[in-house]
Amino acid sequence: MNLYFRLFTFLKGARGQLALKISIGLFMMSTYVGQAFATAATMRRVFGGGSVDEIFPLLLVIAVLIVIRTFLFRIDEIYGKKIACHIKNRLRERLLMRLMDLGPGYQENYRSGNLQSVLIDGVESLEPFLTGYIPQLLVSLIGSGAVVIYIWTLDPIVGWITAGGLLIAVGAPQIGSNFFKRIILEYWQSYAKLNAQYIDGLQGMTTLKVFQASKIKGQELEAEAKDVYRRSMKSLGASLLDSAIVKWGAAAGAAFATAVGALRVTTGNLPPQHLFVILFLTVECFRPLNDLNRLWHQSFLGFAAARGIFNLLDEPLIVEERNDSTSIAIEASLPELTFKEVSFAYSGGKRPAVKNVSFHIKSGEKVAFVGKSGSGKSTIVQLIMRFFDPQSGSILLNGEDIREYSFEDLRDKIAVVFQDTYLFYGTVSENLRVANPKATQEELERAAQLAGAHEFIAELPQGYDTVIGERGIRLSGGQKQRLSIARAFLKDAPLLILDEATSNVDALSEEKIQHALEHLMKNKTTILIAHRLSTIQSADRIFVMDDQELKEEGNHQELLFKKGFYAQLIKAQHE
Repeated sequence: MNLYFRLFTFLKGARGQLALKISIGLFMMSTYVGQAFATAATMRRVFGGGSVDEIFPLLLVIAVLIVIRTFLFRIDEIYGKKIACHIKNRLRERLLMRLMDLGPGYQENYRSGNLQSVLIDGVESLEPFLTGYIPQLLVSLIGSGAVVIYIWTLDPIVGWITAGGLLIAVGAPQIGSNFFKRIILEYWQSYAKLNAQYIDGLQGMTTLKVFQASKIKGQELEAEAKDVYRRSMKSLGASLLDSAIVKWGAAAGAAFATAVGALRVTTGNLPPQHLFVILFLTVECFRPLNDLNRLWHQSFLGFAAARGIFNLLDEPLIVEERNDSTSIAIEASLPELTFKEVSFAYSGGKRPAVKNVSFHIKSGEKVAFVGKSGSGKSTIVQLIMRFFDPQSGSILLNGEDIREYSFEDLRDKIAVVFQDTYLFYGTVSENLRVANPKATQEELERAAQLAGAHEFIAELPQGYDTVIGERGIRLSGGQKQRLSIARAFLKDAPLLILDEATSNVDALSEEKIQHALEHLMKNKTTILIAHRLSTIQSADRIFVMDDQELKEEGNHQELLFKKGFYAQLIKAQHE
């Protein structure tokens, strides 16, 4: 579908509001036209020797029209901003929901800075086109068209000349539009890259300081900024040239129409009083087109950004919820989980992650997955959560293929404590309520106590209302992990997954966290992912992964007796 027509779809739900904005624009133009008629009448009386009493009412009409137009202009600006905010907020919500549907796998191939440019700056840049250019286009077509028709009724020749000027003013931008769009697209891509670089620099500030790499990163940013500047100046030059052609067409059209009108007055083909009307009406005829041209050029950045927006909206879902998916109730009893010959590779099959893996986890059982980095342990978690679907094989929850469950029903029954805890900017309470938005203060404190977090939270300046900073920067690694465990307590899901839950904390914090996890694992079907083998020796069964395959299975003692890969891992960690 054509880019312009697709952009029109963003106006769904706001077309009535836009119609009102167009009406305001037409009223504003009518004040200009009325002023032109009043000014022409004033000039006729001045040159005709009219008295002050004849001229004063016309001057009063002009003044009233100016006041009305000022009032309408203010309403138009305010109303236009309200419409723009409504459209942009709805579009950003739609894009965010699309990102959520695409899931973590989508971010593998895209930088956060580029996505931020699309969601924030990209949507913002659509405002001139959606709430400026589109209404002004209709105002110009209706208003300028009506003026041309009126001039044509006064004198057809002058009318055709005026129409020709309008065609030049409207058509000139279209001639070089593809060239200009290409320049703006290059600018947008350069700007998005600079944005991504800045975010990288901010997020990696500590690393840059530690390795004395700030100067190098600064030089990279300087080079990117200079590239943005060059492309900005290039787009500005093209825009000014295009605008100059439009303004010349408007000025030439008005001047030529007036000159021809004057010539026809001298030949007796046009009454002199009509010349004054033509003189002022031609100026007003081209006024909307000058505004239209300005909005057209302001819209080009939006056209470039729209490609990124549509690419995001058109991106195929990595995992799709079946249209006929029914809400299958997961039994109140603890779930059991089965993998049947599951194989999966990232990047559409290019990076193997698990190969022909089969296992069965009984209801209420505590199992562990161990193995070297890259052996496929964390991929199993992502497959259970349906962040990805396997290329072959099936995953069953309580005997049902997990694809038969809705995303909501499936994920509602799973709690995960990840290796890297993500905390949002906000208070402790807000971060805990991510797991249960309806949780009361008493429930928050109960979960924090079970997770061993209540003590340090109480020592914070505002307790549970303390803002912990972006990514929880004001907390230690152990404190952040205990908040993650508190979330799991709040969710109280029957299937618990602990993905390297103690790998990034010190020995003292690990002891406290391990104690909290023992409470958390009670009455749950539990899956442990761990590098530290000391944390999983009490598991009912241990699955050993190597080279993306399931190599061994058994409890701690059984695996040691086999003297296989697990025994080698134990020996390596004790050396």
